[in-house]
Amino acid sequence: MASPSRFAAAVAVVLFSLASPLSAFVRNHSPSGVSRTNILRSMTATDAATATTATDGDTSSSVSPFAAIPNPPPTKAATAVIFDIDGTLADSWRLGYDATVVVLNSNDLGNIEINEEIYHSHCVYATPERLARHAGLMPGDDDFESVGEDLGRQFDEHYVKLVSSETCAFYPGMMNILEKLPQDVKLGALTNACAAYGHEVLKVNCPVRSALDNTNGLGFSLYSRFGTIHGADTVPAPKPSPEGLLQCARELGLEDDLSNMIYVGDAVGDGRAARAAGMVSVGVLWGSNSEEKLRSADTFDYIVGSVDEL
Repeated sequence: MASPSRFAAAVAVVLFSLASPLSAFVRNHSPSGVSRTNILRSMTATDAATATTATDGDTSSSVSPFAAIPNPPPTKAATAVIFDIDGTLADSWRLGYDATVVVLNSNDLGNIEINEEIYHSHCVYATPERLARHAGLMPGDDDFESVGEDLGRQFDEHYVKLVSSETCAFYPGMMNILEKLPQDVKLGALTNACAAYGHEVLKVNCPVRSALDNTNGLGFSLYSRFGTIHGADTVPAPKPSPEGLLQCARELGLEDDLSNMIYVGDAVGDGRAARAAGMVSVGVLWGSNSEEKLRSADTFDYIVGSVDEL
C-alpha cells in the first residue's frame, strides 16, 4: 500500500490537473481551444490524460488575441516557469518608488520631476537607465551611462537593505500557486533590478517548511526550488533582450527545450524577452501596466487579470 504522503501527493496532482479549465493546453494548445482561467496549472499538468477540454462554444479567453507565434507542442506539459519579480510576484512598487525618490533627492541633479506616474512609466528600463532618465538624461548624452551606473549603485545599496515581508510581500494567492506547481517543474526568476534584490525578495517571502509539515505532502524550502535567479547585473543584457532568459534556461538545463518554458511578467519588455527567447509569454495586469498597453503591444500569448486566473 502506498504511504499516506505518496497518496496525498498523487491526489494533489490529479486535482491540480482536473481543477483547471485551461488544462486543454497539454492536449490542444491553440488560442481557439483555451478557456479563461488557471494558466499555469494547465500548462504544468503532469498527467495529460486527465486534462479537461474547454467548454464547446465558449469564446471567452485569457489568450492574447494578438499572439502571433506558436505556443509549445500540444502533447507536452511545461518544463519550467520563470517569473519576473516586481509587479508580478511581489507588490513592491512603493519600495521602489520611495527608494528612487531618496536617491534622486540625495544627488545634485537640479530641478527634476518625479511622481508615481513617471516612476511606473520608467519601470520598463533596467535600474541604471531608469535612473538616468529620471535625472533628465537620454541615451546618447555624454553622462548618460556614467550617471546611470552611479545612481543605480546607490539605489541598489539602499533598496536591497529595505526588503522585507512588508515592503515586498508576494501578492495574495501567489504563494499558493508556487507551492502547488508540480515538483518536476523547474522554477526561476529574472528581474531588471539587481540579482541581490531578487534573492532577498524570494528569501523573505518563501517559507522553509519543517520535515513534519505535510501541508503539501513534504517539508521543503520554496526558495531552494528556484534553480536560477538573475538580475540585470548578472546577465549579458537586461530585458527586453532575451539573453537573461536564455541564461536562465541554460542553468536549468533546458536550453534545448525553450518552447516548453513559460515566462510570467507585467511589462511589455517581459513579453518581448519571452517571445525573442522562444518561450511562452504570460502577462499579468496587477503590476505597473494597463491591459490596453499590454494587449496593444502584441507581446503576450496570454494575459491574466488576477492571481486566480494565473
